[in-house]
Amino acid sequence: MFEFGDVRFRPVEREDLRLLHGWENDFLVIMYSRGRPLNFVSVPQLEKLYEEWIKDEKHLHFIVELVGSGEAVGTARLHLHDWGRVKSCDIGAYIGKKELWGKGLGKQVYLGLLEMAFHQLNADRCEASSVEYNVRSHKALEACGFKKIGAFRQCVFVNGRKWDDYAFDLLREEYLEQRMTLLKRILGDKVEDYVKKHCSIEGY
Repeated sequence: MFEFGDVRFRPVEREDLRLLHGWENDFLVIMYSRGRPLNFVSVPQLEKLYEEWIKDEKHLHFIVELVGSGEAVGTARLHLHDWGRVKSCDIGAYIGKKELWGKGLGKQVYLGLLEMAFHQLNADRCEASSVEYNVRSHKALEACGFKKIGAFRQCVFVNGRKWDDYAFDLLREEYLEQRMTLLKRILGDKVEDYVKKHCSIEGY
């Protein structure tokens, strides 16, 4: 498990599939996470996906919990790939508990994923995407250092119209240059404990 500020990342377990089933069939949750609100994912489909996840070491899927209560509030993923011999990481996440939207948890989740990607998995770059109308997600990505680099035009159809899908990325050197500033901004008074626990090794 990996703790970052108020959130904890742990692997998805089979017993989590019922919880994921609720989130994956929630119109608003999926509209703002993937732009496909009429998702209709069955439990057998999730079970099939789960079997694929546990066999693939390059696809890391997490349940996001609150550190204080242990309550599961969302999901996150890291997809490692080395197209062009550059070690890249595609990240994604959503908060399934809608009452927690707008509380700053998304920034902690995104920055936690970047910490895993750059500081633990040695990625060269990270990438993410977000549908045009999801301004809250764009702001969270940019607050964590991502830059908008372009758009796949009119490739998402939601609520009667076509939307662009925005592409974001962040290079390793760009992240490391601003890393401590981002950690202090997102973690606040929890930054010192995090740095002591995750950013140093005794004797080095």
